[in-house]
Amino acid sequence: MSEHKWAPPEHQDVPIYAAESLPLDQIGTPAPVDPPQPVTVHRLRFDQIGVLDTVKAFAVARSDIAVYVEIAWQGRLQRAWVPRDAVTIRKLAPRKD
Repeated sequence: MSEHKWAPPEHQDVPIYAAESLPLDQIGTPAPVDPPQPVTVHRLRFDQIGVLDTVKAFAVARSDIAVYVEIAWQGRLQRAWVPRDAVTIRKLAPRKD
């Protein structure tokens, strides 16, 4: 009987589409948001796939010009500075435990 030699599974690399972020010299003077606030980002542009109309995120810092959001996109945490007028506050639904 021939012996089976183990080999790791072969999976395609999944491309990561990054959200566009404002340049750091255009964000003003940020202050932390504690605790992080649930928000919706409107018309957020991602590399290679274009604009998504709405993306759920959490605001972790803000200035008069921009909001620093954390996005769970494609199962990975991403962060981006987005224009403040593109962000609206959302309310989390109560948990049903």
